[in-house]
Amino acid sequence: MSDGPSSTPDVVVLVGNPRAGSRTRGIAEAVAVALLDRLDGPPGAVQVLELAEIVGVSFGPEPAYGAKAGPDPFAAVRSARLLVVATPTYKGSYTGLLKVFLDQFGHRELAQVVAVAIAVAASPAHADAAGSALRDVLVELGAQVPAPPLAVVESQLADGYEIAAQWAEQHTTAIGAQRAGVA
Repeated sequence: MSDGPSSTPDVVVLVGNPRAGSRTRGIAEAVAVALLDRLDGPPGAVQVLELAEIVGVSFGPEPAYGAKAGPDPFAAVRSARLLVVATPTYKGSYTGLLKVFLDQFGHRELAQVVAVAIAVAASPAHADAAGSALRDVLVELGAQVPAPPLAVVESQLADGYEIAAQWAEQHTTAIGAQRAGVA
């Protein structure tokens, strides 16, 4: 996986955790690798966008700026052939940090993107709820979401690569077909 810029990323991993280097990022990267291992053809470039490093949020009088400068993350998301979006569950939904970022896209602006939603939570019910909410916002933005969200319980994150491989095995055909249709 690469944190660096890519002229045309094939896969973008978007991490909505407010803490960089999180276990949420780990499961997102594991899913991206598992899908790329199973999809036909060369995998292309992968770009990881950690919102904790990009987006500045402030509730005080001074504006906040992300710590990491680089290429336009919105352009990377719009141009991705496969977008893997991962979030921890906060108060039963995806993070506010991810919401602030996704709110910058207009209606159907991601119509050329195939997306995968991943939610991590302490309980299965919370992971399912956050995954469904994330899937719904991606669909509202026009993304093609051919597979159900991957809901991961925090206590299972040590088995992240196995969980990612099992989920990818079940859904690669649908994701690959949708990618071919969007291309």
